[in-house]
Amino acid sequence: LHILSVGNNSRFEFIFTNLTANNTKHFSTIFDIYRLYQASFLYRELKLRSAIVSGGQLMVLAQEQVFNTISGVWNLSSDQGNLGIFILSNVRLVWFAEMNNSFNISLPYMQIANVRIRESKYGPALVIQTLE
Repeated sequence: LHILSVGNNSRFEFIFTNLTANNTKHFSTIFDIYRLYQASFLYRELKLRSAIVSGGQLMVLAQEQVFNTISGVWNLSSDQGNLGIFILSNVRLVWFAEMNNSFNISLPYMQIANVRIRESKYGPALVIQTLE
């Protein structure tokens, strides 16, 4: 098993080998953990314009519970607003446009840096700041 990690101008390299050729259980455990990590992407990462809505309904993740669905929420990211549906779950915030379900955002709570309300030319607006 060869692991290479790069970050903050540092490079770390690890090479692991089996002392017993017949015992590969720890290697298979590492691959299982990696597979599970890759499968948890939507729980961790912000997604834009992805296939999270089908037929106007959110595709709910495993163990996800939808707490509230609010229709008539405007996305004011441009000069023209887009009317859509805002969904709050135990994992993420989701918004998608009613006219085009592929115009959407899935924002896991762990990616949120700040939430506040500010005045806009349309009235009070919810502003959600994400991590970098």
